[in-house]
Amino acid sequence: MKETLNRLIAFFRQQPGKQFKLKEIARQLGMKSPKELDKLSDAVSELLHNGSLVKKGKYYSYRSSLLQGTISINKGGEGFVTVAGYDQDFFISPSRLRTALHGDKVMIVPIAKRRSGKRVEAEVVEVTERKNTRFIGTFEQRPQFALVVPDDVRFRRDIYVAADATNHAKPGQKVVVRLDAWEDEYQNPEGTIVEILGYPDEKGVDVLSVVKAHDLHFDFPKRVMEESDRIADTIPSEEIERRLDFREEICFTIDPFDAKDFDDAVSLKLLDNGNYLLGVHIADVSYYVREKTELDREAYKRGTSTYLVDQVIPMLPEKLSNVVCSLRPDVDRLTYSVFMEIDQSGVVIDYDVAETIIHSKRRFTYEEVQAVIDGQPPDLLDSAILDQVHAMHQLSQLLTKKRLHDGSIDFDTPESKFVLDDSGKPVQCYRKDRLASHRLVEEFMLLANQTVSKHIGLRDQPAKKNHYPFLYRVHDKPVSEKFDNFLRLLKVFGHDAHLSKSRDQIRPKQIQKIIEKVKGKKEDLLIEKVAIRSMAKAEYSPVNIGHFGLSFDFYSHFTSPIRRYPDLIVHRLLKEYDYGMPYKRVDWWREVLPEMAKHCSDREKVAMEAERESIKVKQVEFMMQHVGNVYKGIISGVTGFGIFVEITEFLIEGLIHIRNLEGDYYIFDDKNYRLMGERTKRSFQLGDEVTVRVAHVNRDKHEVDFELLENEP
Repeated sequence: MKETLNRLIAFFRQQPGKQFKLKEIARQLGMKSPKELDKLSDAVSELLHNGSLVKKGKYYSYRSSLLQGTISINKGGEGFVTVAGYDQDFFISPSRLRTALHGDKVMIVPIAKRRSGKRVEAEVVEVTERKNTRFIGTFEQRPQFALVVPDDVRFRRDIYVAADATNHAKPGQKVVVRLDAWEDEYQNPEGTIVEILGYPDEKGVDVLSVVKAHDLHFDFPKRVMEESDRIADTIPSEEIERRLDFREEICFTIDPFDAKDFDDAVSLKLLDNGNYLLGVHIADVSYYVREKTELDREAYKRGTSTYLVDQVIPMLPEKLSNVVCSLRPDVDRLTYSVFMEIDQSGVVIDYDVAETIIHSKRRFTYEEVQAVIDGQPPDLLDSAILDQVHAMHQLSQLLTKKRLHDGSIDFDTPESKFVLDDSGKPVQCYRKDRLASHRLVEEFMLLANQTVSKHIGLRDQPAKKNHYPFLYRVHDKPVSEKFDNFLRLLKVFGHDAHLSKSRDQIRPKQIQKIIEKVKGKKEDLLIEKVAIRSMAKAEYSPVNIGHFGLSFDFYSHFTSPIRRYPDLIVHRLLKEYDYGMPYKRVDWWREVLPEMAKHCSDREKVAMEAERESIKVKQVEFMMQHVGNVYKGIISGVTGFGIFVEITEFLIEGLIHIRNLEGDYYIFDDKNYRLMGERTKRSFQLGDEVTVRVAHVNRDKHEVDFELLENEP
């Protein structure tokens, strides 16, 4: 029937707006036999049922409201389809997904009118393009056949594997399965095992599963490595001569203790007029990675480096990312620098963007710089460097104060970090908070990114708009429905936000005031998380709409070209404008930047998903060692099936299922983010502090189950 269905859809698409009797459809499709006519009748009935066809009398026509978009599926099996030109996505219930999978391109038809505050409901009619055809799962053997149980809970069916397609996999092993066919939603999809990763408890299999699931690659193609190997380790004298020589000046890097790809170095001078001269020196990757080379094609394809818990999947080969381009101490390195003169109020009153060469005097970790700030500097630290660090800290405080005053939102959410043993097993999990040294580097990078963006963007104001194509980092205003949830949460916690419900009237400074108001309260991190979720996602675009969260009119990414391709694009554009860009080249950039921006945004999302999943994998593995332990936590989510609790010490989340809340029948009060006991009126509300015991851990599903403890210290 699938083939007939596709032929019927194609028939109507080729003749939009026309009506046909069933006999005429059969004649034009060449269907004559009783069997063919039965299939045609079934296909017509199917399209009538899902709303794709409309029948008037004896005539059938194709519904004009058929839409194409990309589907996202949540863990509950609900789908949300984004369609170009529509402000809000369409809701797809699990029973109307057909064979759609997360990320697929689909055809949908709206089936229900918009209800107040609700999305339009729709049904998937057809999957037009699969996002993924390879999936990770656990191999299971049955007497007559085999199955792969997908790791991704959004994949709702086990994948059938024929006896001759198992690749000799053994029960319990993690495998990569290729999806060969899934035409009928009522039958299992069929697949072939193409790679065996190993058993879940073997070293590296957990993170490798994440890597394979997102189609990431540690190794580079041979031709890319050959090109990388040909790059000289030394800098030509003529290149040094044409650059601003900054090698005698003090500059240094500040990075995580385990970093090897040092993108940026900083320098600072106090001028005679009392102003600061801040230098932000960025690895000049564009000198080494030229357009239309194998290195460039591979870097663009990857889009970004991906930072997993225990390893990095780099955008560039190691020779470039960790050696030639990396701003290592005590060696000459080519850089692209922004020098900014900053007055005592934190305003950049002058700047210069220049190709430079530096000689970093030290490689600092964030912890070492924090020790200097706290008055406990490392032994034998040069006094001139010590003075610079203190001056930088003073300047960063000034810049933070000004940025917040101007309306920038300052989210300060901690992260979950791990200490791993030699086998990759997490032996320690800890909460990592932001240090003053982190803020120091962040403020300098934000200012450099903003300055180079203004350097080009202001040229287009006002008459020559888009005369200078550029790649911006943009952030739109909050998403209406999600922002309504944020306002409702504030009300539940008793915070009067005084915010307009119209997203067009919201200002970032208003949200920042709320963040400051709840700081230190038990619900502060929850409110920050919901505020972040209510925001639009930052992305790359050649059209500048500003950055809402930062409250910047101009912003771009310039400071991390070793690990982000957009920064490499920005470097190239800056240089070309400096040299004088021919009109044909301007037109070329204007044509290609939209697709480049979309590609880079998409690759960033993939990397972020992989990074989050690798953290979840290690969190679950860590909790497997602590089943039965008791911890303090805070209710981080409330649903109709239970409450989620985040362990305060580790920032690890688990579920207390509603069936395990004893002593009453609990009702979900979604408006107040709580479960309420029908008889006792006892409530469990978002933000409440509770004590839990680790009851069960499911490694395959990445799930942790808690049980609630009463009156425990």
